[in-house]
Amino acid sequence: MSRIPNVWAAIIIPVPASALALILRIQARRMTRMRFGYDDGLSIAAWFVALGYSILLIVWTTNYHMGRKIGHLPDAEVDHILEKSHEILFVSEILYSWSIFLSKVSVLTFYRRIFRFSSIRVPIIILMVCAGIWITIRTFMTIFHCMPVQAYWDKSIDGKCLTNIGQYYLGTDLTHCLMDFIILALPLFEVVRMKLILGQKIAVIAIFSLGSLVGVASVFQIAEAQKYTAASREFPFEFSLAMVWANVECHLAVFTSCLALLRPIFRKFIPGLSSGNTTYPTNGLSHPSNTNNTYRNSIALRQSRSPNDMDHYVIEGQRAFSYPDYDAISLPGATKDGNSISRQGFMRQREESMTDTDVSPGVSPRRGSLSSV
Repeated sequence: MSRIPNVWAAIIIPVPASALALILRIQARRMTRMRFGYDDGLSIAAWFVALGYSILLIVWTTNYHMGRKIGHLPDAEVDHILEKSHEILFVSEILYSWSIFLSKVSVLTFYRRIFRFSSIRVPIIILMVCAGIWITIRTFMTIFHCMPVQAYWDKSIDGKCLTNIGQYYLGTDLTHCLMDFIILALPLFEVVRMKLILGQKIAVIAIFSLGSLVGVASVFQIAEAQKYTAASREFPFEFSLAMVWANVECHLAVFTSCLALLRPIFRKFIPGLSSGNTTYPTNGLSHPSNTNNTYRNSIALRQSRSPNDMDHYVIEGQRAFSYPDYDAISLPGATKDGNSISRQGFMRQREESMTDTDVSPGVSPRRGSLSSV
């Protein structure tokens, strides 16, 4: 019996998928002419750490019988395999923890930017603190699992180790799994309150809800980790599925953290997402679509809440968002020639449109006033 196909499937599919999502995220930033943010850097770091985890999985599989039973081998060879397996597990546990942590903080940093005026900004900060506490405890407990540290993989050393490793995995993994679902739920409350047409609201909710896949992978990883037995002579086989699900979870976390920023890509290659005329009501006023067809959909703008940001605009009806983030995810419904446009592009075209209209001599249009565009 072999679990090697499971191991390779967990590498061949998730690694390229997360890499592709990351590349598209960077491309979406360029399309909208937005500078890279901390969330982008954290997501890239999470992917490289996850890649390191995957490389260790490959080394374990190709050299030390990961996913295969070794009971039929000579005792000396089995001892060598077990020692190397525990060395790899020691390093991989640290990489797994940090990849998950960086993905969490990347998502929370992204939330903090786009929901900076929202009621969920405080829970976001609290979750960041909780994630920091979690990674500190997890890293400390992983490194000092045994005293001395080398006793974790070298059984010839007379050391003291945690007696119930399964409970250790259960406690720390359940904590971060719970945080995953809380992080997933946070933006849904704001999205439901947004003044979006039903189709757009469902699409946004669906994108955020895909983050639940990370939680599902985490649940499977927790279940498999409970099968760990330090004294088992079949450890590389028994723990293989836990490693498989952990690898899937790491790359899935990176993949889903990029999805919310890929809207410009989707709109460019799926023109149907830009079809239809939609109005966004503002303070009871309905703004009809632009008759000169500069934009496919009409969007009402208002001034930013901050009096110091003279040129800042946000989309009315989506008050939780701050304006720079529409450069990253594109303006909902704002397109030209079938392509999504950023806030800067939207504002430039809006100003050009305003200068073409009849204006009384000596009177210039008031920036920030509500108008149909």
